[in-house]
Amino acid sequence: MKYNNEWFFKWNIITNTCMALIINTAATILNGGDTLQGWVIGCCCAFTINTIAAILIPVGPLSVKFAREVCKTKPGTLADLLARNLVINFIFVTIVSFGQALIHVGVGPNLFPAWISTYFQLLIVGIVGASIIEKPIEKFCDRYGTNKP
Repeated sequence: MKYNNEWFFKWNIITNTCMALIINTAATILNGGDTLQGWVIGCCCAFTINTIAAILIPVGPLSVKFAREVCKTKPGTLADLLARNLVINFIFVTIVSFGQALIHVGVGPNLFPAWISTYFQLLIVGIVGASIIEKPIEKFCDRYGTNKP
């Protein structure tokens, strides 16, 4: 089914909000906790970085191409969901977590160690989180928006 720009905008905003909350909360826990203020700022930064990346990078088509052509998955299967979310989160978690490390640590010798110290855990959290929220968000957008081309 082809979705229009309004549907995609709603889906993108809701998904990016949920993923910012999920990944930033995991990052906060992995880094030993933070203040409420630090957590809120982190969520806002994660949402902003993710949204800009989503506008600039055609992650959806790339993930579908990977799932269908490389992994040979069938649409609607669990394998398809996981393969698509692997690519999506590989791209977004890499960008967002590196951006957050850059914001918190700055350019210097501690940047890479700070980033990589939680990267793989956040990648797993992202894949699982995105896989869980994908269908409910899609249904919500179908119900409260138009999906007519």
